[in-house]
Amino acid sequence: MENSVLEKPLAETERKALSPHRWADLYDLLKPSCFTPEQLIDKREQFARTGYVRLEGFLQDRAHEVFKEEMEEMEQVALRRQFQMPGFSTPRSLSVLGGNQIRSHSPLLYSLYHHYAIRTLIQEIVGRSVYTCTHPGEFMVANYLHNSGDTHGWHLDDPAFALIIFAEAPAEGGGGEVEFISNWKDLCARKGRKPTESIHDLVDWADANGLVDRQAHSAGDAYLLRADHNLHRVTPLTRQGERRAVVNMAYQSAPETIYGETADLLYGY
Repeated sequence: MENSVLEKPLAETERKALSPHRWADLYDLLKPSCFTPEQLIDKREQFARTGYVRLEGFLQDRAHEVFKEEMEEMEQVALRRQFQMPGFSTPRSLSVLGGNQIRSHSPLLYSLYHHYAIRTLIQEIVGRSVYTCTHPGEFMVANYLHNSGDTHGWHLDDPAFALIIFAEAPAEGGGGEVEFISNWKDLCARKGRKPTESIHDLVDWADANGLVDRQAHSAGDAYLLRADHNLHRVTPLTRQGERRAVVNMAYQSAPETIYGETADLLYGY
């Protein structure tokens, strides 16, 4: 019997995902020698100061095409989230997939989490060993902002390091920038505040005193963030039709990390 209309797209997706050429196109996205020793020293120093490093053009040409295609296919099964995150009391308005769902729906993207060149680059920038994230949902997530007003509000991550890779990004002025406050926990300690509770007035104070850094990125870019120390958010999209689609890969600073409930609330089924 011939495949039905409903069966055909799935079969095409499976053949495309398993194509050796498709794997090679994406798996060669990053070479260990893509940065000179001098550039790596600069990035390590910047990360030590601010907990943030931009990686422009992280995905080149065909690698970005394949990455974007995989993200578009996964979006068909993404879950829509719209709620206030407890503790931080900040909004979540986006569509998501957690690590288990990525592993099921895109073995190709899942394999990037274990790509030796990616982990080597992260370790060279942070200047220390990093460890696999042990949370089954948070080790690798896909986030889609695709409606005007969509945002991923202020928060800290439980795992220390986050590598965010862009499949799509809004044009200039369209929102979707990452904002962060470096060394947020230190600031809270100086102010006698808890880092995850009643943050809004302290964020306003940090903004008024020039402590909020805002960075825009393009499709194919990536950035590395010290996500457990730097309070961060994605600013709301401002125009209908603008989109922001990213994969976030998380790594721990130690073999064991304590996880709260925020990842389960956002990425759990």
